[in-house]
Order: sequence, then structure tokens, then C-alpha cells
Amino acid sequence: MIAEEMVFFIPRILFLTAVLFAVVILIKIFIIGIIDVREAESAILVNRLLYTKNGLSYYDEDLNRIYPGIIDLNSFNELSLNNPNRFDNTIISYGSDNPIISAKITLKQEGRRDLIAFYNKNRYDKWEPRVLVTVKGGAGSVKSFNDRKYVLVKDGETLTQALLEFKIIT
Repeated sequence: MIAEEMVFFIPRILFLTAVLFAVVILIKIFIIGIIDVREAESAILVNRLLYTKNGLSYYDEDLNRIYPGIIDLNSFNELSLNNPNRFDNTIISYGSDNPIISAKITLKQEGRRDLIAFYNKNRYDKWEPRVLVTVKGGAGSVKSFNDRKYVLVKDGETLTQALLEFKIIT
């Protein structure tokens, strides 16, 4: 009598075990263990560079207005030649060493040489060789994101078309 009841419980136990394994596997599949925010951080950096008063966009002091999408050529020239680390403490500050993000900003105009500015140049110079395709074994802990924005460049009173390229390494 007892042995007969135990025989009837074997399929139930096997079914219960299979259901428990299925639930555990489903939970493991849907739990997100790693959240990668590097792409979002790079987009935030580009937006801050383009849309803040101390960023790349032309700022009219008389009107206290920023003109997004218009780059002042004289300001970008000065940034490119004299002060490549100006943005390090004004746009986003992660401290003096900033182990989080770096960027190379290239202004390309037809018929002119490319102008280059940096955000966190010291880290960019260290990280850039790691994200090259020739690196054996991959980039490791850093990842590169590229972004392009079509802008107007204000040179005196004239506006010309240009391309602003961002290479962000996080």
C-alpha cells in the first residue's frame, strides 16, 4: 500500500524538479548582471560640448544666448592651438585624473586643414592605442564611440558648412 503510493509520487517529483529547473533558468536569463552606460555617457558628453555656454557652440554675450550647431572658428582655433584641455573642468568633471571618459573633437571644413581639440587629452593618448583594430585580443576595458554632427562655422560674419567628428573613448 505505501509502496504503491510512493510509485505514484515519482512522476510528481520529476515534474516538480523540471518546473523548478525551468524557473531557475528563466530567472537567470532575465536578470541583467551588467549595465553598460558607456554609450549613454558618450552621448551626454557630445550634448554637453554642443549645448553648454562654455562648450563648442557660438555664444553671444550681448544676448546671453547660445547658438547650437554654430561653431565660432576663432574660439575653436584658440582651443585647438593653445588650450587643448580647457573642457576638462568646465563641461564634465570627474576629478583631476578622470579615469572615465576622453574625446577627440575634429572640425572638418572643405578647403581647410582639420582642427583638433580634446577632452581629457592625457587619457585619450593612453587609451587610443587600445581601441585600434590592430590590437591583438581586443580593446580590453575601453570602448570607442564615434559621432558626427553637421554644423555651421562662424568666421567673422560668414557662415560655412562643416563636419564635427567626435571620437569618444570610455
